[in-house]
Amino acid sequence: MFPGTPDNFGLDRLSGLTRRQLVFSAVTGSHAYGTETETSDVDIRGIFGVSAQDYLALAAPPEQLADDRNDITYYSLRRFIELAATANPNIIELLYSPVDCILLDSPAMQLLRERRSLFITRQAYDSHLGYARAQISKARGQNKWVNNPQPQQEPEREDFCWVVPAHPDGTVMPLRPVPLADSAVQLEHCHASSLEHARGIYRLYDYGSDARGVFRNGNLQCESIPLQDEHARFCGLLIYNHDAYQQAKRDHENYWHWMATRNKSRWRTQESGEIDYDAKNMLHCIRLILSGASILRDGAPLVRFEGEQLQLLREIRSGRFSYDELISLADEHVRGLEQLLQHCSLPAAPDMPAVEALLREATALWENGNA
Repeated sequence: MFPGTPDNFGLDRLSGLTRRQLVFSAVTGSHAYGTETETSDVDIRGIFGVSAQDYLALAAPPEQLADDRNDITYYSLRRFIELAATANPNIIELLYSPVDCILLDSPAMQLLRERRSLFITRQAYDSHLGYARAQISKARGQNKWVNNPQPQQEPEREDFCWVVPAHPDGTVMPLRPVPLADSAVQLEHCHASSLEHARGIYRLYDYGSDARGVFRNGNLQCESIPLQDEHARFCGLLIYNHDAYQQAKRDHENYWHWMATRNKSRWRTQESGEIDYDAKNMLHCIRLILSGASILRDGAPLVRFEGEQLQLLREIRSGRFSYDELISLADEHVRGLEQLLQHCSLPAAPDMPAVEALLREATALWENGNA
C-alpha cells in the first residue's frame, strides 16, 4: 500500500458503487510508473460489474464513476472492454498493472489478463500518439494560466462596453468609441434599442432615475422608445461585445477551477518562472510514446519504468529540459514509433467476436461470484 492511498478503494468518495460490485482496483499514475514524488497524489482506477439483467432496464446503468478531481475512476466491465478494444492507453495499462499496485483482484479480472493480448494491436500507434500530442498541447495551454492569472472578481458586462457620445465635449473625436468607464454615461439610467443592421450596437436614451437600466436579469434588454424621446433623450451609441464577455467568463471559470483542483507543488517551478510549460504533461507525452513503442516492438506496454528511461522521465519532471528540447525529443521518438509500425506484425484491430465472448464470460464470472 502506498502512503496516502484512500481507504476502501476510494469508494467513500463515490456514490452508487459498493465493494461488492468491484471487479478490480489498482493504484495508477505516477506510483505505477515509478515517477512519483513526495507530493504525488495517489490515483485509483478500477472496474465494476453490471449484471446482464441490468442492461434490460429502461434506465441505462452507469458506464463510469469518478470523484470531483478524477483521482478515483471506475469503469463498468462493458465500458472497460469497449475502451480496451480501441487500445486506450489508460485502459491497456490496467491490464498490465504492477503487482504491488493491485488493491483488489477477482476471477473476472484474471480472465481479462489471460486474454489481454486480444487488445494488443497496431491501434496502439494512433491511440498512444494521439494522447501524447494532446499532452503537448495541454502543457503549453495551461502555462497561460500561470503567466496570466485571473482576478477573483468575475468579469462584468460593463467592462465590454464602449460608448459613442451623441455630443462630444471636445476631448473626444466625433464617432470615436470610448470605454464605458471613461464616459459620462450610466447604463442604469438608460434604456437601449437595437441599431438596425449593426450587430452588438445599440442606441442609448437617458431616462435618469426613471430608467429600468440596460442590463437586467443578466441580459441586455432592448426597449421600445417613444417617438418624442428619440431626439430628446438620445445620449449616444452603446457597443457591447457579448462574445468577448462570454469568453472572459469561461476563461475566469476555467482558471479558478484549475486553481481549486491543481496540485500546487506541481506548478511551483512554472510560477517561479523556471520553466514555461507543464513538466508533468510533457513527462506523460514521452511516457506514452515509449509505452506505445513497447507495444509495437514487444507486444506489451511499459507501465513500470526502470533504468535510463525512468531517469529520463524524472529529469523531464524536474524541468531539466527546455520546451523546445522536449519537442525535439518527442519528434525523435515519434519517428522511431513510425518505423516500428512499418515492421509490426500485430493485428490491425482486435478480433471483435472474441472480445464479445470475453465480455460475456467475464460478466458471468462476476455474477457467479456475487450470487
